Amino acid sequence: MALIDCPECGREVSNSAAVCPACAYPVGTLTPALSARAAPVPPEYQWWKTALSILGRVVLGAILAGVGGGEEESAAAIIGGVVIAGSAIPTWYRARIARMQAGRGAADTAYRFDSRMAELEQRHQEQMDRLEQMHTGQVVELEERIDFAERLLSKHREQIDSR
Repeated sequence: MALIDCPECGREVSNSAAVCPACAYPVGTLTPALSARAAPVPPEYQWWKTALSILGRVVLGAILAGVGGGEEESAAAIIGGVVIAGSAIPTWYRARIARMQAGRGAADTAYRFDSRMAELEQRHQEQMDRLEQMHTGQVVELEERIDFAERLLSKHREQIDSR
């Protein structure tokens, strides 16, 4: 029998109980993974393990590429070397994911995302301001043209009426 924390009141309750005896919150549906104590902790990232794996793959690939006999064997060795060295790429990505899950880089990624979003919002606002200024200038110019056309039309009407 394991004890879990009630999500409602925080008291310890048996995992086999249907409801919390203190607050009657239904805890029978909770699993140990949902409790605070059983939350999985990501393993700490160890950079040297990844570096050793990548280095070993590259060295093995170089050895295979360097081994050669006839033309066919040399081509097979080069292809094998490239495949083995290329297998370091997924290892590098897995290490990057592990590093982010361990918390390193997650805050940095969030900061970079936030700063990039702020930069894009600022650029968007500047573009909107430029468009607004441009449209304001165009509206003023159109109003001046309309005034000129109205004055010209009234002058033309006066000339027609005076005849």
